[in-house]
Amino acid sequence: MPSKHQIILFLFILLTLTIVFKDYIHSIGNKKQDFLSTINLSPDKRHSGTSRVFLTMDAPSYNLNKGQTIRPSVTAHYPDGSEKNVTKESRYSTSNERVATVDKSGGIFAEVPGFATLTVTYEDVAKTIPIAVNWTSLQVNVKDYGASGNGKRDDTNAFQEAIDAVAKKGGGEVYVPKGTYSLHPLFLKSNVNLVGESRDSVLLKLSKRAPDDFTRLVNLESVSNVKIQNITFDGNAKKHPKGIEHMHGVFAWDSKNILIDNNRMINAVGDGISISGSTETSDHVIISNNILENNRRSNIVLEQVNNLQIFNNVSTSKAGRPALHFEPWEEMSFYNAKIWDNIFSSNTEGYCVQLEGGQGEGNFFHDVDFYNNDIYCPAGQFLVMETKNGKVHDNLFKVGAIFVWIKNEDLKIHNNEIDSERGVTIEGTWGVLSKRTRIFDNDISTKENGIHITAGAQDTTIMRNRFRGSGHSGVRFFASETDISNTTISNNQFKNFEYGIFTDYNFYDNKRIDGLVVLDNTFLDFAGYALFIKGITRNVKMKNNIVKNASGVEIIANDRLMENIEIRNNEISGGKRGITKTESGTGAIKGLTISGNQISDLTE
Repeated sequence: MPSKHQIILFLFILLTLTIVFKDYIHSIGNKKQDFLSTINLSPDKRHSGTSRVFLTMDAPSYNLNKGQTIRPSVTAHYPDGSEKNVTKESRYSTSNERVATVDKSGGIFAEVPGFATLTVTYEDVAKTIPIAVNWTSLQVNVKDYGASGNGKRDDTNAFQEAIDAVAKKGGGEVYVPKGTYSLHPLFLKSNVNLVGESRDSVLLKLSKRAPDDFTRLVNLESVSNVKIQNITFDGNAKKHPKGIEHMHGVFAWDSKNILIDNNRMINAVGDGISISGSTETSDHVIISNNILENNRRSNIVLEQVNNLQIFNNVSTSKAGRPALHFEPWEEMSFYNAKIWDNIFSSNTEGYCVQLEGGQGEGNFFHDVDFYNNDIYCPAGQFLVMETKNGKVHDNLFKVGAIFVWIKNEDLKIHNNEIDSERGVTIEGTWGVLSKRTRIFDNDISTKENGIHITAGAQDTTIMRNRFRGSGHSGVRFFASETDISNTTISNNQFKNFEYGIFTDYNFYDNKRIDGLVVLDNTFLDFAGYALFIKGITRNVKMKNNIVKNASGVEIIANDRLMENIEIRNNEISGGKRGITKTESGTGAIKGLTISGNQISDLTE
């Protein structure tokens, strides 16, 4: 039997652990309605640390009539559990002042029918919600058109008749009360909103008798001004084992001014939400506050679309598929996508989140801004390809790898916390490469290379990052297919790698690393060298670095010519060796300068 003292000690430890656990959960966010088994975060209440507040508002969205004015209420929630009304201290803006304007005190005025988002900022924390300005005050109830909502009878005709009736009268709202509705595909019309009583009480389910082909539960085909809100959409995949991948929950084609808000998308054979189009494209689409899970292809797919906002969604895939998937297939450029305050998680070993632009020479997705998201995909990859002026910042990553692929121009990756099995890879393909990539102010933990640059890159900047490893290299270069040119690595900290900067090459071709500046970095606790260079490498400068508990520089010219190597003013201490060079076979070094270095406390 345990003694009284042992029991008291056990209870004290248990109480302490409970308090610590509760504080931890609060520090990373709380669930508002739905539980995620993969990560304990919700976009509505997420905040990155105990020193920050998060904001809530008096409504999850605002629905107004033209000419109506409302004044929102904003509450700041502090880490200690206290609250404060900050309506007067906050700043306000809308994404579309043609639809809705807002004054300095937060008063919202509905200008014309359409959709916009309201962003409220207090201190350095922001909260965004959608605004809908209605076309008419007309509302019809699907049960008045014969819908049963018992989950057994087919309610398709009742829904479609209600939609068509509202469209004929110039628009309005088709209201869906509590119930389960068995349906074949529905086709929404312009200026017609489909709104449920609540997301948890309204279920639209694809009929088991629906055909296994291009069957989408809700279709928006060349329509405009449509809102879909407060509904659970069930694709009924178990009853469609032979269904094809084009059987989506909500599908939009060449549609404009679309709001998909506060829904749940589950069990689609294809995608939960799919936005596509011809070269006309879909345009001005808002996807907000939705829960997407267990859709068998992808949760959210974006093909031909411009002017996109995706925020406050929770997208979870346990089917080994992407949580967010850009895949345009037209050879053209696309513009303006903002993705923020979402949670994306997947058990895939492929791409968890894929940000992809237009195919073909000179085509990109311009101005993708991906920020304040949580990405939980331990075995999968976060992919960025064919973007221009893209930004990936202030996110929390737990991923297998971040992959910058094929062609990107002026991509910025900054202020992220990155826990990545394989770090960040920049890779060109078929002679096409990324230009002017900037990776800065990130915290990167990895089991392999911190950054791996291969098959070509141009004008890459890596600065002010903190790298923590367990072997491999802080930054590894492999020259193949195309030269890697003009790379600057400055003011970073590298810790616990085998090598700091490692250059390598394909023996069977003549691609080179040309122009490498390693400046003002700190290298700590390495098994090998801070800088290890070999291959066809030229125009290298290593200056003003601090190397502790690691060897300094190794230069190996064993079969090719190296040119213009400068090693100046570095402090090297505590490692096995200082600076070494080897020339063998046909290898040679032309223009080597070693000066001003301080080398001490070597072990060999």
